[in-house]
Amino acid sequence: MLASVPDVEIVGEATDGATCLTSIAVTRPDIVVLDLQMPGKDGFHVLEALRGRPDGPRVLVMSSAPAEEVRARVHAAGADFLAKGIPAEELAAAVRRLAA
Repeated sequence: MLASVPDVEIVGEATDGATCLTSIAVTRPDIVVLDLQMPGKDGFHVLEALRGRPDGPRVLVMSSAPAEEVRARVHAAGADFLAKGIPAEELAAAVRRLAA
């Protein structure tokens, strides 16, 4: 969804938590759009690994798990939350907000 947004540069992609953490360490993105459900180390593991890093990226979690306790856990880890299935414009706006 972000590939068509002109002012957003995608610097990496990962399909599992371990690869995600490695990619973040190598590419040092400003923002990470993260799914909670990934093979191996899940999104919560990635959030915990990034938590408190002084040079860590801002994180936007997208999930189809709308339960309030999931949102609360995401926010407690210092990340923002968006529901999957939102329009591309909303995702782009959220990424821009985090970048500002």
